[in-house]
Amino acid sequence: MGAALIVPVVAILMLLVIWFTVGARTVRRQAKLDETLPDEPYARRDEEARRLREHHEETDPLRRP
Repeated sequence: MGAALIVPVVAILMLLVIWFTVGARTVRRQAKLDETLPDEPYARRDEEARRLREHHEETDPLRRP
């Protein structure tokens, strides 16, 4: 009966580790992107909009290669 309880607990722990790892990587990537933004609010807004447009162009499913 003990083995039947260990497997689900280990699986849940592994999922938590993966979840925290992915979350930490996402936060680190966003922090790195934020470091490259300008300090002035208007310039920062313009840069964020430019990056968003570029991302949308790259991920557009209707765009033909």
